[in-house]
Amino acid sequence: MKRKVYVGMDAHKETIQMACLTSNTKERMKEQQIKHEEGQIKKFIQKLKSEGNEIHCCCEAGGQAIHFTDI
Repeated sequence: MKRKVYVGMDAHKETIQMACLTSNTKERMKEQQIKHEEGQIKKFIQKLKSEGNEIHCCCEAGGQAIHFTDI
């Protein structure tokens, strides 16, 4: 059974703060700041998926949120 991982994203002009929680322990498993550049979110999510995780993402509602539907 895949582990559910919840990814929260807080976007800023130059960076995006990523924080991951697991469904079973509700503890922060990973926190990382990535560059606000094309492909960086997808790369981050694909790495989590490659570890056998089921990914669920959330972010603040704003103009950039529409791009997350493409991942």
